[in-house]
Amino acid sequence: MSTAPGPIGIAALLDRGDAFAGSDARAAMAFYQAAIQSAGTAPYADPQTVARLRSAQEFIQCRASAFQKSLGRALADFKPEDPAAAMRLAHSLEMLKGEREIYPQQPSVFYYPYLAQRQYFERAEFGWAEELEAATSAIRDELVALVNDGADFRPYVEDDAARPKRDFHGLNNNPQWSALYLWKDGKLVDEIARGCPRTIASLGKVPMSNIGARTPAVLFSKLEPGAHIPPHHGMLNCRLICHLPLIVPAGCWLRVGNETREWEEGKLLIFDDSIEHEAKNPSGEIRIILLFDIWRPELSETERRGVSAIFDAIDTFQTLPDA
Repeated sequence: MSTAPGPIGIAALLDRGDAFAGSDARAAMAFYQAAIQSAGTAPYADPQTVARLRSAQEFIQCRASAFQKSLGRALADFKPEDPAAAMRLAHSLEMLKGEREIYPQQPSVFYYPYLAQRQYFERAEFGWAEELEAATSAIRDELVALVNDGADFRPYVEDDAARPKRDFHGLNNNPQWSALYLWKDGKLVDEIARGCPRTIASLGKVPMSNIGARTPAVLFSKLEPGAHIPPHHGMLNCRLICHLPLIVPAGCWLRVGNETREWEEGKLLIFDDSIEHEAKNPSGEIRIILLFDIWRPELSETERRGVSAIFDAIDTFQTLPDA
């Protein structure tokens, strides 16, 4: 019958660690870690063994530090020409070293399998991005005119009388995060669109998603001074969210997964919102962006139609009476 490890068993593990310490650091660390773990479940007051455990812990810390430096040197002379490959290699190493957390796609409604787990997509990857960014000034002018005319920004999160109330981090019906829609539930909002002809035209070359009766969705998104959108996940992972910053005080930021970026006026941020993300306006002024969604570029036209058909079935379903 086995017994709980005591000072003798722990000493034996330490002895094995000592035997490997000069020739095989990984083996020594394994035995030292086992000894330290065993000591945690079998308290005792043997000063000599306690001293040896401290020494073992110091060995582990020293070798772990050396291992981290060795990993850091692994890519020092390896520079892929492809920026995406360089990023993947660098991030994989950071994850191995425990410096970068893994944030998977976790959409709240619909998961489309086998898409790359990418937090941000870069503007240069999209042929339409430069032309849209060039229209920033005109789009901002139309926004300012709407604001000056008293445009009715509504809370981004509003209760639905046809659904049970669900609290979204205290933002339900909260004007701290509000929206003015150009397209809502797949339909153009004529009253707002009339004041935004340049914005509408500029979006003409953008591959906006058409997902059932839910998208396109295009809106001016406003964060009041000090407003914070807590970490959350979007509805599905087969689209990307695009932000065109229009009015952005310094210091306003968006975190997607483990990468935080600040909005810069006229420079798109494009990201997968099925990955945990949050945003904050720490300034004393309002922040407004143009927000819209596009298809994931990997999806074929057939896949896009298929996803839309799935959401058509979801949105048009009604419980039928028994025959």
